[in-house]
Amino acid sequence: MNNNTQTNETKHTDPVCGMEVTESGAAAKYEYNGKMYYFCAPGCMNSFKKEPDKYLDPNYKPSM
Repeated sequence: MNNNTQTNETKHTDPVCGMEVTESGAAAKYEYNGKMYYFCAPGCMNSFKKEPDKYLDPNYKPSM
């Protein structure tokens, strides 16, 4: 089986852990201030929901 197929799907960075996810492969998504954010796991989304401004701060560095 070949898993190296290329897709044109948009990639997003999980704002909590920094992992790259696609829209269809995201484990969770959440809209905040009119923008949709995609997450690798529900735990990352829950952390984001509690403190979105922390994770959107340009000085925040994901610790993956």
